[in-house]
Amino acid sequence: MTRHHRPSRVAAIVVLVVVITATAVAACGASGSSGSAGSAVPSLKGATLTGGTFDLASAQGMPTVVNFFASWCGPCNQEAPEVVAFAAVHPDVRVIGVATNDKPADTRAFAAKYGITYPVVLDTNGAIGSAWGVTGIPMTFFIDKAGTVRASILGSSTQAQFEAKLSSIR
Repeated sequence: MTRHHRPSRVAAIVVLVVVITATAVAACGASGSSGSAGSAVPSLKGATLTGGTFDLASAQGMPTVVNFFASWCGPCNQEAPEVVAFAAVHPDVRVIGVATNDKPADTRAFAAKYGITYPVVLDTNGAIGSAWGVTGIPMTFFIDKAGTVRASILGSSTQAQFEAKLSSIR
């Protein structure tokens, strides 16, 4: 009797896994947020890690890459050297970091550890990430000169992946 019921249990588990996976993929990819590809850029204003203020509107007319991260995020730590290297070889592209749901002291240590020299906006309560439709971190947005989001990457990426996406905003 157990042999007869075992295949149906396995089938039920397989169906459950497929449903959960499909739901997760739909939730990540089907965001109707203003940070989705082809949309106007949401506001990005805030205090920076260095004590100043930043307004993304000042980046108008230049290709821009916005990278959402947190110091406590393992994949963000893996990706940070790649973002820093990308920024170093592209002075013609504005790179902005957004430390979301992170403590300023932890963000400072993270920036020092990886040698981050581009502006980092503090998003301690996650409000900026929410406005951008960030579904996980790291998440990076690629914005063209006209201020339109052209591409995004969810998850840890390499400098080569950033280079590939750069072509979509030039």
